[in-house]
Amino acid sequence: MKILLVTNMYPCTENPTYGIFVQEQESAIKQEFPNIHYTIAFVNGRHGKSEYIKSIFKIRKLIQEQSFDLIHIHYGFSGLFLLLGKLPKKIPVLVTLHGGDIQAEQGKAIQVWFTKQILKKVNAAITLNKVMDGIVKKYVKYTQIIPCSVNTNFFVPSSVPKSTSLQEDLHIIFPSDKNRSVKNYPLFEQTISVLKNRYGIKCHTSEIKNMSREDVVQLYQNANLMIMTSISEGSPQVVKEAMACNLPVISTNVGDVSLLLENVKNSAVSTNMEAEELAELAFKAINNQIKGINGRDKIFQMHIDDQSIAKRIYQVYLSLL
Repeated sequence: MKILLVTNMYPCTENPTYGIFVQEQESAIKQEFPNIHYTIAFVNGRHGKSEYIKSIFKIRKLIQEQSFDLIHIHYGFSGLFLLLGKLPKKIPVLVTLHGGDIQAEQGKAIQVWFTKQILKKVNAAITLNKVMDGIVKKYVKYTQIIPCSVNTNFFVPSSVPKSTSLQEDLHIIFPSDKNRSVKNYPLFEQTISVLKNRYGIKCHTSEIKNMSREDVVQLYQNANLMIMTSISEGSPQVVKEAMACNLPVISTNVGDVSLLLENVKNSAVSTNMEAEELAELAFKAINNQIKGINGRDKIFQMHIDDQSIAKRIYQVYLSLL
């Protein structure tokens, strides 16, 4: 089965971890199903918006010159080539949406508009959560909720037990670049302030920015807690990665996080976007007061490891053929 994989998220020389979960999904599918052969069309929008315009003609030419059984688009805006009219050849098209391409609250209104036009041209769509799926069903008849998987061979718990003494300086992670407005760093700052001033917690913080994947794993393994304060998410990889390392997570109720963290030990989702509640939940997590199973066990319980998700996506491929 020859598949054209079109994506604006993929590791490249200047950013070897950018969109690596797309590459890992591709690798897991090929490993499980050796009959799958991918051709990658990477639309590197980081080199400028003109790359999207160029991609329209490059991808259509690729389709004309080669033989593909299926086209799989990752991220709606990558599918601009579908808007130039009928494809040179009749090929089924699947799109996986990732959040910012369809959820208007992430502030990408133009991309959302284009994604909706692109959805009218595809045969099927994969979404990451129920909210996204509800939006997409207005444009595409066949949809499935399949979150991106987590590499459980790479993201593993520390072999050394962590100290949770409240007398020590605890390490709390902000799971993104604090300059990304959708990640809502001001709320994280307020939450940490409440933890320190109201609950007397000694802590220092780290943001996940410009780090190698090895450094990120080490960060998860050594930290005591992750607090995510996002305004909007799809199915955040950072939460799944933290869970695979058994790092407790406190989060706002965005994307599929409430599903991910349900019944997970020392992890919880707030009912509002207030620092006071997030800090209260964080305090309970730090004090080992939230019962449940380990995050890593929940990953396997939900079947969102690489191999399980690879099998589900392969079934979608078969259904389109």
